[in-house]
Amino acid sequence: MLSSFHVQLYKIVDDPSSDQIISWSKSSPNTFVVWDLKKLRRDILMKSSYGVLLGRNFTEFIANLRSHGFRSVLKGFGELEFEHDDFTRDFVTKKKKMVKAFSDKFDAQIKAIKCRFKSKKSSSSSSLIVEHLFP
Repeated sequence: MLSSFHVQLYKIVDDPSSDQIISWSKSSPNTFVVWDLKKLRRDILMKSSYGVLLGRNFTEFIANLRSHGFRSVLKGFGELEFEHDDFTRDFVTKKKKMVKAFSDKFDAQIKAIKCRFKSKKSSSSSSLIVEHLFP
């Protein structure tokens, strides 16, 4: 399950305006790269709305990443890349598809119940019994 930390981090990594600071990796859909540590500290972590969840400084940020299941991807010296199996570039698209599928299934179930209700009501002059709706 993804936490508010994951959601906030996703918003930052997925925001094109922060691509010079932090962005998705081109090598994998499950990794992101910190390009400019100084700007990450100053422009993202120091902002109160981001810093509260992500960490006020880089040490807290790294600790929060690790406590939320992120792993460091070993690259060269000074390159900061992190991965998480459930933290993907198309996270929002997947969630929207899941919600739509659930909603469609739920709508179909409601429609079926209404049809049963109408058929029971028209075929019987007695009062509707709940047990008849769910055979």
